[in-house]
Amino acid sequence: MKSFKLAIIFSVISAISANNVFAQSGGELDELVSGTKNDLLVVVGGGLAGAVLGLSTLSFVDEPKKHTRNIIVGASIGIIIGVAYVAMSQATRSQEMIYGDGGEQASLTEDRKGFSTYSRFDWHDEEVANNTVAINQISQIGYQFNF
Repeated sequence: MKSFKLAIIFSVISAISANNVFAQSGGELDELVSGTKNDLLVVVGGGLAGAVLGLSTLSFVDEPKKHTRNIIVGASIGIIIGVAYVAMSQATRSQEMIYGDGGEQASLTEDRKGFSTYSRFDWHDEEVANNTVAINQISQIGYQFNF
């Protein structure tokens, strides 16, 4: 178990301190690497901050030895908050990559405003009319029984 913990600690430290990447060099790759390092630092920092806060709660209890679990709970909460922050920042970054600086998104908003409820109903009726077969074109088979 100790070797597993040491392996994780070593991999986190090497990921943070790695400066050379043996792949394509370019601005986008460097930006990706630095962004990944920053995201990892946010998560690890959140975990450490949570652990410190969990450790600080031990001074307020009579028997700190029984409440050492607070350290792990604090670290877990810190990691969860760090991951949530990184996820939100990645979502924002992805939205900026897709829509640009807001110019394209403004035009999409204008298009949506012109597509009112009545326009949607009309469009839907036209699509249904174009994509359905008239009932009269379907051959009807009738059966008749006499007793």
